[in-house]
Amino acid sequence: MKSRLVWLLVLLAMLGVPAAVLAQDTASITGSVTDPTGAAVPNAQVTVTNPQKGVTRTAKTNGSGDYLFAALPIGSYDLIVAAQGFKRYEANGVILRVAQQARADVSVQVGATKETVEVSGENVAEVETQSSEMGGTVTGQQITQLQLNGRNFTQLITLVPGVTNQSGQDESLVGVNGNVAFSVNGGRTEYNNWELDGGDDLDNGSNTSLNVYPSIDAIAEVKVLTSNYGAQYGRNGSGTVEVETKSGTSQFHGDLYEFVRNDAFNATPFPQSSVSAYKKNDFGYTIGGPIFIPGTYNTSRQKTFFFWSQEWRRDRVPASGFFSTTPVPSMAERMGNFSDLCPNATTGSTADCPVQPGFIDGVANPNAGQPFPNNQLPLSSSPVVGALLKMIPTPTGGVPGATTWFANPTLPTNWREELFRIDHNFTDKVRASFRYIHDSWAQIYPVPLWTNGVTFPTVQTSFVGPGVSMVARLTVTASPTLLNEFVASYTTDHISTTKVGAWQRPPGLSLGLFQNGFNGETPGFQLTGGIYGGSAEDPGYVPNGPLNSNPTYTYRDNVTKIVGNHNLQFGAYFVAAQKNELTGTNPSVNGVLTFDNTAPVSTGNPF
Repeated sequence: MKSRLVWLLVLLAMLGVPAAVLAQDTASITGSVTDPTGAAVPNAQVTVTNPQKGVTRTAKTNGSGDYLFAALPIGSYDLIVAAQGFKRYEANGVILRVAQQARADVSVQVGATKETVEVSGENVAEVETQSSEMGGTVTGQQITQLQLNGRNFTQLITLVPGVTNQSGQDESLVGVNGNVAFSVNGGRTEYNNWELDGGDDLDNGSNTSLNVYPSIDAIAEVKVLTSNYGAQYGRNGSGTVEVETKSGTSQFHGDLYEFVRNDAFNATPFPQSSVSAYKKNDFGYTIGGPIFIPGTYNTSRQKTFFFWSQEWRRDRVPASGFFSTTPVPSMAERMGNFSDLCPNATTGSTADCPVQPGFIDGVANPNAGQPFPNNQLPLSSSPVVGALLKMIPTPTGGVPGATTWFANPTLPTNWREELFRIDHNFTDKVRASFRYIHDSWAQIYPVPLWTNGVTFPTVQTSFVGPGVSMVARLTVTASPTLLNEFVASYTTDHISTTKVGAWQRPPGLSLGLFQNGFNGETPGFQLTGGIYGGSAEDPGYVPNGPLNSNPTYTYRDNVTKIVGNHNLQFGAYFVAAQKNELTGTNPSVNGVLTFDNTAPVSTGNPF
């Protein structure tokens, strides 16, 4: 039944019949045509044109002298008014911004129609009088001139008054660290609308990240509605972010770029002796223009325009959370030789010397409680020791008896995106567009998921997160007083995870309370007391496969109708969001071994 309803809406929209859903990121322009006395001028022909995008709309004023052009792509337009007995009026270069509702009233002068009155379009429709909504727009020129740390478009919305960054990040990131926690006028961060070309872009499973992050060089404009916006934006209760991507024009345009950050420019932090690897390369290109009709290069016949963008990011950034010194066993201790601790080099005490256990492999040990000869423990043949030692890194500094591990490991993030958009004018009354984005990232996260605790980045999580966003739009001018615009969009992400590092259980290792396979993972451990106390490492619970996929379908349709001197707008907004996430995590699925080394071990043998 649901699918039949969707197809019915699509059919009605294609026929130009008022049905159900309008893209909120397009613009409109309305106004009244009057004579020098202020009286309405009915049946005046009003035309708006955008030669760069092949858009031409024509309508006649009604009995009240009113006209309306809705669902216009953003850009620069020429406004022309012609009426019998009056001079021709031309306003060139009227700028329409994303989601703008512009008003341009025209007072025509008495004279011959062959005479023309020209005005600068830059001074037309500057003041918002059609709506009480509050917000701000970041124009395409501003986007290209602003220096953004990380080149993430989400940073742009903080330029609008009332928007604050609650993510705790100075640099907006993509991948698993992607975050769109922005508060608009004090509203909750998860209650914002994020729409891309009129389609939903929010990860509806978390409400804290986006499925795709369009390239800065592929964005035409960004608008943030902060309050008093119309009912068509009523899905969530906080702000609404409208992003419009670039489209092709009648001329070919493009660019080629690379932005670089490198550790060669960094100072050495104390107490490190060298600079951690820190490299960021962001590079890509864009191209857009017309698709010529075969056999002709007549610009007046250009009806199809394309835009293509591709971008890559290669980040090698030190992982956070490990910028400290941690005591770890020395290289000799890792081989079972504890002579560096026994006896104590300062006091001569043998309290920390390892002693033999009461049982070895279940057999009573006659030398229980006696020191190991030469302080050498028989660890080399223990599969348990070998598995656990892989989870403890080798020392990077220190002195005998107090060796330490100090590192800031560099982990990779690879990101890539392709964006394609095509716009086609079937006629002056029918316009269609389609936009596709494929956004994918692969990232190594320094710790496992849902763990009892980690001290070292020896067990990591590999994230892969491809995302898709598609938007199709059809605009039909059924009559000079009736317009219908239909938008259908689809977006999703497919995040999957796998474990990386020292997490695999060696063959034949049966350590643990329940012999259930343990998902093939080495058990976690915790060290308490002594010089190594406070360290822990746990493989945690990583799905080793799909983690979440939250597809979202949106269908929207707005109908604009002029009735007398009233502009009516009505429609509907249908959203189907499916939340597919892994639930029921169990960080103790493998169990955790706890070792207390505050006193010598005299009985038992944990190894």
